[in-house]
Amino acid sequence: MNLFSKPTLACIALAGALALPGIALAQDYTKDTITFTVPFPPGGGTDILARQVVDKIVSATGWSIIVQNQPGAGGNIGMAQLARTAPDGLNIGMGQTSNLAVNPSLYSDIPYDALNDFSHIGLVTTQPMAIVTFPDSLYQDLAEVIAAAKENPGAILYGTPGSGTVAHLSLELLATQGELELTHVPYPGIAQAISDVMSGVVDIYIGSVPSVLPHVRAGSVRPLAVTSAEPNPVLPDTPTVASFGFDGYNAADWKAIVGPAGMPEDMVAAFNAALNEALQDEALRALLIADGSTPLGGASDEFAQYHATELDTWAAVIEASGATVD
Repeated sequence: MNLFSKPTLACIALAGALALPGIALAQDYTKDTITFTVPFPPGGGTDILARQVVDKIVSATGWSIIVQNQPGAGGNIGMAQLARTAPDGLNIGMGQTSNLAVNPSLYSDIPYDALNDFSHIGLVTTQPMAIVTFPDSLYQDLAEVIAAAKENPGAILYGTPGSGTVAHLSLELLATQGELELTHVPYPGIAQAISDVMSGVVDIYIGSVPSVLPHVRAGSVRPLAVTSAEPNPVLPDTPTVASFGFDGYNAADWKAIVGPAGMPEDMVAAFNAALNEALQDEALRALLIADGSTPLGGASDEFAQYHATELDTWAAVIEASGATVD
């Protein structure tokens, strides 16, 4: 079963690259300060990306934007607060796969309607996961891990950044498609996870390409596969999961800008134009590509359509795998 037959992010990325509407609406947007909510702590990947993009938008438009961190509950607290703000264009935020597409099916008490409580402004980036092992592992490639899992169900231990993360569900998708029994070991942070991979406590670890890339370059871990449909430019010699017989397999984490539902269409259009302009900045694109991310952009309605398919996709993964946050 191919759970990922949907509009590709590659197509959206191309649309973003071609659609440069400019920021002629900027002067009519607002002279008031815009609050940009990041639903995670300062210094993390989402926070860093948000500040990079906001800096470019401020430089191009002259708008006053402050970034406000509202962490908690896997991003649910910040997103719930954003959903309850006035739809006046002064409250924007950075959502992502987990809190906009995964959590609605994973949590029974999520405090917002992920699809209908937000105005869709635009996709920002996407990044695949990477499956890594320790350098001296007996497993030379993913095929050998899969073979070992088939021979000894449950014996392969895989680490992730936590239960219910995109990394966790990406491995559960692989296990479901391959009819494998793997044992999940969630970690509160990558430092301990990488230490346990290096010492062989867990057989493999899966995390976003930007998070594991420094450890790959340091020689601490060895990459086995990436979860994107195509090889990642920063790991060009690492094969895709799909190439090991998982036709149609494609799992990625994406980031996107949203506002509360009911934002005026002209303000959505203005912020979308500013986002697309920012994502064409050569310096910003170089930073994003260097850490394994793909800049996206594109139209706001493309993002809305993609979001709807993502909700269905991850709901199917969660149902098929039986994944929980416990």
